[in-house]
Amino acid sequence: MTTVAQSTPEQAVNAWLVPRTKLEGISAIDHLWNRLSGTYGGRWLKDFPDMDSIENWKTAWAEALHDDHVTPHEVADGLRACRRMFPDWPPAVGEFIQACRPALEPEVAFYTAVTGMAARHNGEQGTWPHPAIFWAAVEVGAHDLQHCPYTTMKARWERSLNEVLARGEWKPVPAMVKALPAPPVTAQTRAQAEEQMRKIGATGIMNQSGRDPMRGWRRVIAETENPKGKRYSPGIVAMARNALRLDAGQGGQA
Repeated sequence: MTTVAQSTPEQAVNAWLVPRTKLEGISAIDHLWNRLSGTYGGRWLKDFPDMDSIENWKTAWAEALHDDHVTPHEVADGLRACRRMFPDWPPAVGEFIQACRPALEPEVAFYTAVTGMAARHNGEQGTWPHPAIFWAAVEVGAHDLQHCPYTTMKARWERSLNEVLARGEWKPVPAMVKALPAPPVTAQTRAQAEEQMRKIGATGIMNQSGRDPMRGWRRVIAETENPKGKRYSPGIVAMARNALRLDAGQGGQA
């Protein structure tokens, strides 16, 4: 005869222990116990010789699921994963939570973050199966993610990911804002271009050596075309391209 677990009113401490109408009056933790019992049969029931052992299991698992902010949808995924990951023996609570969140396994999440941040560097949204991965990546830093191997980043990454997950609530991954197209080329005179160079040079962006008035603009373009170079605003890049076009035109007329 199969033992059916039911929570007592005194246990209704968190959402996993609250009876639910759609589950015919039992709690989500009762439902999970019954699902695991049905999956593993005698291998499951042998660890529960009496009702006290069942109640202890429910209290411990409900607390773990609540503390780790596991959702019913994730539990459904975990139950499906158990058939593949733990075909012979039922999982411990930590193993079950990992089965519920395969994308949040630290190494898997690390490479997801590496790929996602590379996509965002290229102006794309990236694929983020869980917002915690994105926010952990932000805290660690895109540069280190893309330039350090997992063996080097492991402890730091796991700490950051666990801290973000512990918050329980996460802002959505921000949508990428497409850069505005560069302004059209105008009939800007050489004198105007040089005046713009002087203004920008005052801010430290351009190198006013006095030897080559186009040197600073060429530097802007070179940095822009270098994947690891300094990023300038679209307006600055457009002015650089305009200035270099004007310089080429003046050379052709000379």
